[in-house]
Amino acid sequence: MTKTLRFFPALALAAGVALASPACAARVYDNGYPRAGYPPPPPRAAYVSLAERNGYRDGVEAGRDDARHRERFDPVRAKRYREGDHDYDRRYGSRDEYRREYRSAFERGYRNGYEQGRRY
Repeated sequence: MTKTLRFFPALALAAGVALASPACAARVYDNGYPRAGYPPPPPRAAYVSLAERNGYRDGVEAGRDDARHRERFDPVRAKRYREGDHDYDRRYGSRDEYRREYRSAFERGYRNGYEQGRRY
């Protein structure tokens, strides 16, 4: 009986963290729509790597800027796309794999950002 009680605080803490995590994420996206200033999430709701997250975010920014400044649609022109390793850390694995994922997500984000920038 005492062995079971010894682990109770750790179990309570784990349960609290598990319950609080979705609530923290819900603050950014209320009612399924992002708050102003946040780019929409990538289209795939499954696992998203850091390379994809960074690339999509940077692509949305670059696309919006190009559309607002009436530049032509050209994600390859962006410096961060060409470099392909913005926010890379060696702990993420291969730099080449990071670049592939980053550039793919950058193109999706750029397309979405460009469309948003043209509307406003």
